[in-house]
Amino acid sequence: MQESPPASGVARRRRWLMIGVALAAALVWCGIEFRRPLFYSNFDVVDPGKVYRSAQPTTQLRDWVATYHLASIVNLRGGWKGDAFYAREMDVSEQMGVDFYDLALDAQRRPSRKELLTILNLLEDCRYPLLIHCKSGSDRTGLVCGLYRLAVLDQPPGRAIEAFSMQHGHIPLGGAERLHEPFNEYESWLQTQKATHSPQVFREWVERVYSPAESNNGPAPRLRPGPRPQVPVRPPSVTR
Repeated sequence: MQESPPASGVARRRRWLMIGVALAAALVWCGIEFRRPLFYSNFDVVDPGKVYRSAQPTTQLRDWVATYHLASIVNLRGGWKGDAFYAREMDVSEQMGVDFYDLALDAQRRPSRKELLTILNLLEDCRYPLLIHCKSGSDRTGLVCGLYRLAVLDQPPGRAIEAFSMQHGHIPLGGAERLHEPFNEYESWLQTQKATHSPQVFREWVERVYSPAESNNGPAPRLRPGPRPQVPVRPPSVTR
């Protein structure tokens, strides 16, 4: 007569089975939650027919330009013509008649007043449809997409901040959470002033209220298409 396994052995196998099931479920969840950054170059639609977002484009850039009729691209990650990714993007832009804007931002630092105004100017001046990207399309791209929601789509800050999404790989830790500060501070200011959001109100808030210590850092430039001078200036964080 065959003996039954000890109760402790049955419990151990059951525990390992439960751990295995939990790990498998976690892997499935990660595959679903992070499918864009993992499998689709983090490409997504921000405003149909007008604005798109992604990680650093590679070989698919030509197809994106043709499919979505892109007229402008803004690169937020830095780089220069000596970097292969930068040179490739410049070449495709020139060959396909796309305006290329170079606006290097830091993924781990609170954006300055001048940077916010430069972005708002760009969103006013650029030709659409527009592709917004950094390296991974998570943090800096989320910032500019959120500003587009505020300044063009007229979304309130509580909705605009949803451009920072875990589905795009955004994890608000290690400095990336500082990119949220303009949205949170503006929402708090609206509540204090009992004011209603509008694109004009937001711009005036950036100009007059946001980061008052930076009020004398000069006027915000209006960017023109084209690369920066060939000096390899990279922001401190280029990883996300």
